[in-house]
Amino acid sequence: MNDERPEQGPGRAAGESRPGSRPAPGEGADREKAKEQREGPARRGPVKPRRGEANRRGEADRGNGYGRSADPRRAGGSGNSDRRNPGPRPRTDRGSGGGEARAPTGRGFGPSGRNPRGPGRSGPGRLRSGAERFGSGSERPGPAPGRPGSGSAGRNSGRTSRSARRYGDPRSPQRGKDPRAGGHPNRIETEEKFIFPDNPREAALRILHDVDTRGMFSDRLLDGAHSRGGWDPRDQALLHELVKGTLRWRGRIDSVLDSIVHIGILQVQPWVRNVLRMGAYQVLFLDRIPPHAAVDESVKLANTYGHPGTAGLANSVMRRLVDEKDTFVLPQGDDEESLAAWGSHPRWIVERWLARFGPEATRALLTANNRHVPVGLRVNALRGTREQLIERLAAEGVAARPAVFSPDLVWIDAQHPPGRLAAFKQGWCTAQDESECLVGRLVAPQPHERLLDLCAAPGGKCTHLAELMGDEGEVWAMERAAERVQSLENAIARLGTHSIHAVQGDGRSYAFPMPFDRVLVDAPCSGLGVLGRRADARWRKTPDILREMPPIQLDLLTAAGRRLRPGGVLVYSVCSFEPEETTHLVERFLRANPAFVHEAANGLLPDPVVDENGFMSVLPHIHGCDGAFAARFRKT
Repeated sequence: MNDERPEQGPGRAAGESRPGSRPAPGEGADREKAKEQREGPARRGPVKPRRGEANRRGEADRGNGYGRSADPRRAGGSGNSDRRNPGPRPRTDRGSGGGEARAPTGRGFGPSGRNPRGPGRSGPGRLRSGAERFGSGSERPGPAPGRPGSGSAGRNSGRTSRSARRYGDPRSPQRGKDPRAGGHPNRIETEEKFIFPDNPREAALRILHDVDTRGMFSDRLLDGAHSRGGWDPRDQALLHELVKGTLRWRGRIDSVLDSIVHIGILQVQPWVRNVLRMGAYQVLFLDRIPPHAAVDESVKLANTYGHPGTAGLANSVMRRLVDEKDTFVLPQGDDEESLAAWGSHPRWIVERWLARFGPEATRALLTANNRHVPVGLRVNALRGTREQLIERLAAEGVAARPAVFSPDLVWIDAQHPPGRLAAFKQGWCTAQDESECLVGRLVAPQPHERLLDLCAAPGGKCTHLAELMGDEGEVWAMERAAERVQSLENAIARLGTHSIHAVQGDGRSYAFPMPFDRVLVDAPCSGLGVLGRRADARWRKTPDILREMPPIQLDLLTAAGRRLRPGGVLVYSVCSFEPEETTHLVERFLRANPAFVHEAANGLLPDPVVDENGFMSVLPHIHGCDGAFAARFRKT
């Protein structure tokens, strides 16, 4: 609630007692007199904050009348309830970059999350306050941006870096905003538009930092960078390569950096840590980038996003990498630790695959996940054929080749963002991997049938079902998340399918009044089959996900079975090949639902993607595309 009370400063008028305390009898006058001698005559009305003190209270205090909370700890203070004594200022370790730097007050360096340009600056380039960006109820802790010249201590007080003047503060809280909630992370919101750095290395650093510290999705951040337009094709390709390559080889890079950085790479503050990772990727993996250019650009970024001490650290580390890159020896053993460093995957994943596949197949799987992954485009059968799509792409200067297992798909190089292709904008194709494209063929819809896609967003599979039945019939596309329904509807409109009805709701409990001929459950899963395409996901996953997802998957599959007519077809698919989400879950479903029988995928899909049990089983190191699993059932 936004009351209309006057703004309350961090101080109190003379005579006002401390909250929760009461002066002893006879002591009030003496205390007031002593305070007046110490601080001067009492002032009437709201107390004007001392210089620099209002900054620690948080920008949101100026945006909603009297602040987010009466608790000074929520306003960026010291945690002392006496507002006259806000506590000591946080200090920054100005050393060699080891450890996480604490947020300074009013300084020009360090990843402190402030706007050095000041919240009071007006005009179209002004960075909006926390309350303006996130609403008065925003729960964004930490010190608020300081106003240049506000009285904050430090030799860099009131100064801004060159990149901050050009692009806005890279450490602004706006950068963490969830793209699904409006706005986009890694772009600085001004009064008029979002801004993204036109330097591909700086743009890549911002993406890597958000992936590392906030768990953001690199694909979405890259889409945001590409969508701003104006990129030189070479800069766009460099941005994509730096982000994807650094994330893909992060495990091996960290292993090398650990042998150079004496405190360990994970102890370096996040901005500088990702500067070093990106620089190491250029030195160790990209032959076309001169080593001196990688060193120089890394030092500049470390100085911009750190301080002179971290720039010196970057200079020392990068020069050692250049001098000794041919002498680094990677682990060659078949144990979990050696394979994890060699193949750049978390150790817990390597342990699982070693137990299932053995050392040789595990090495092949790790290698497949570290390859350069092309982009799959599925032709819209309502518009034309795959051969016609290849011709249209060639007219745009994009080479495409037919997929091996899917008759509906072509591959193009990943440096071409699909959203910028004319064929994509005109509804001739949609982005989809080959393994995903095979699921629609396993459902095998027929014209005039009623279909249900229980987890439909972003729309790749439900639109494929509509195309396979000639857009004649009904496809009900359900999505639980409201923000994802819009992306689903956008895909439906772009591809021009008229038989699809988007519905928001939880597939486990939503009540449909009619039965369906075929139901697809493309369930949420661990995603361990797509670690090659989504390199950042391998560093975000934990073993807990394989305990959390199967109960949800089983609930969805059981709910889908209830909505199926007798004789109908049920298909379950996941982008994973882990037993907990695939064969084990199918066994549990069949035991609990005797009315269903498993039908083999033979005859519906090419034999190489059908295993000995009749399931669709796609593995990256065998089939050259994302890993996936699918099973088909019939209700008796």
